[in-house]
Amino acid sequence: MSYTQRETPILAELCTFLVEDMYGELAARVFSVLARFGRQRRVEISKASYLSSSQISLGLVILTQQHLVFHSPSTEATVFYDIDWQQSYALVRHAKIAHFVEERFNKKSANVISNLLTLGHTSLADLRDAYFQPSQQEEGAVNGKKPNGIKANGDTTINGQTSLVNGTEHDDHDDETLASPEELYGIIQTLMEHGWVIQVAEAQYLSAEDMHNIARQQALNDQWGGSVPTGTKDKDRLAQLIMANKRRTRDAWLEVPNFSSRKRKANESDYGSSKRTKLNGEGQYGSAGSYHHSPEDDLVIRVNPEKAAVAMRNEYLVSLVEQRISYTTARVYEILLRSLEKNIPRCFEEHPDPPPANIEDQPQWEPNPDHVVNTKDIAQRAKILGLDICNGLDPAAVARVTKTTSNDKGVLAQPVDHSSLSFHERSEIVEAHLRLLVDHPLHFVNWHARGQYRVDFDLMAKSLIQQEIENTVLARKSTVAMKLLRALKKKGKLDERQLCNTMMASANDIRGIVNDLTVQGFVQTQEIPKVDRREAKLSLHLIWYDMQRAREKLLHDTYKGQVRILQRIAFEREKIQELLTKANRTDVAGNETKYLKQTELDDLKKWKEVQEKLLLQLARQDDLVAVLRDYCGPLLTA
Repeated sequence: MSYTQRETPILAELCTFLVEDMYGELAARVFSVLARFGRQRRVEISKASYLSSSQISLGLVILTQQHLVFHSPSTEATVFYDIDWQQSYALVRHAKIAHFVEERFNKKSANVISNLLTLGHTSLADLRDAYFQPSQQEEGAVNGKKPNGIKANGDTTINGQTSLVNGTEHDDHDDETLASPEELYGIIQTLMEHGWVIQVAEAQYLSAEDMHNIARQQALNDQWGGSVPTGTKDKDRLAQLIMANKRRTRDAWLEVPNFSSRKRKANESDYGSSKRTKLNGEGQYGSAGSYHHSPEDDLVIRVNPEKAAVAMRNEYLVSLVEQRISYTTARVYEILLRSLEKNIPRCFEEHPDPPPANIEDQPQWEPNPDHVVNTKDIAQRAKILGLDICNGLDPAAVARVTKTTSNDKGVLAQPVDHSSLSFHERSEIVEAHLRLLVDHPLHFVNWHARGQYRVDFDLMAKSLIQQEIENTVLARKSTVAMKLLRALKKKGKLDERQLCNTMMASANDIRGIVNDLTVQGFVQTQEIPKVDRREAKLSLHLIWYDMQRAREKLLHDTYKGQVRILQRIAFEREKIQELLTKANRTDVAGNETKYLKQTELDDLKKWKEVQEKLLLQLARQDDLVAVLRDYCGPLLTA
């Protein structure tokens, strides 16, 4: 989330629900004080919350451990606390993050990432000790419950109950069990190389204001000896240096240290090896009974929430291609996006250089080299995955590539075996799929050079935002309202007469729609008097469409929907709280049919069905939030 976008009050209520559901009432009370009053000292939190000093300390420890709050730099005498809205909302995506990691790597990596989400941040030595305790050294694997709430199957329990947002039950399978500390360190290194895990630094606890002040002071000290520049060019230079310092500080978190325990093999896949790790002897760390200190043991790590937005964007685009083109083209597009994903740490640049004052000074646009992919790489990956790339294409196009024939009905005379295609033929067929993506109105990919294609994520993100706004207006109002929105987007500010001419409709038909869209926040109006006295007949009534305002309004409504879903979950849980308490007892869990009555089993089954439906709806709302907020930065308007 960009901190330059306005945060709505409903977001505070939503995040408070999430914190209470995940970490309990005490942390939620401290969080709610910061959400209502903003940046506060500890004394002010105590006055507003009526909590004791020890309770506030415990609540702040939980929030700080989970990176839900910022605090002022350690050099200041007074410590202020503020909420990290990005990390607070990311609580709703914990289950998605584990799912994405399991898809891209394996269940062991998902197990590690799930435990990192539970812990907030931890050192590698502590994480290793949690997985491999002295009492389990002879077993050499993770079994049973671990310290700090870690379990072998990745399931986490907090405050005595399973988290509803992040909680899914898994069986303890062998493919989820880590065999050695060396394997754990290898998984961590792979996750860091792909951007899913980052280093923890003190700057991550700084609010946007504190980070800006530190970056500004650093730029002043480096270039002007601490004095403030006065010239226009020097001020522009200062703004550029501030943004560069912010980017340098942030990019340092993504650096991957050299792990002494593991050297990457030349033939290892980017998404992990499918073969299980073979152990021969004691390995880097010796046997399970004796550990040797390594340089990376003191490294403190956490999960990168920005990477989840990148994965969500790729999944959303793939599903969109599958709906609008074909399944096989969507799989080709998925391979393309997965190949780019490793080099994309975030969806958009939060700290860009300020635009130049003169248009002539603006640099020429150049495509990001990290967003360019080669057709041959896609063809090679599709062959490894065994994808039948001949499906989803015009048979005549396949016939031209494979030098076969097709009949009058457009059916190939002889079926084409995709596994017998040559590398050149496979590349040509993949390029045919990519041309379908290029010709689509959303322009999922763009031609870059011979055999190379690029993805313009920023342009697609704006198109997706506009599409969601139009779909919402179409669902709430009518087709005429959606067409009016498109006309205003194309023409800009119009008065009533111009709008009627553009829409080819009467004023009576337009006024009601404009009033409704204005009340809902999708359309803006402005009255400009022609003379010194204010009269309706002597004034211009302009109507225009602002995508950024409509985007914020729809995002606010989506937050409201998520709050209502969480309220409904809490209401449904409260109705059978006694039954849930009984079912969660250690002697009853796993033996429900033995200790519970049939009516209780039916109520428990009904509750799980209701919970699953509500959580599914919450996940869909989160997908809409990602489209409106995370894929693109604030839209500048004139």
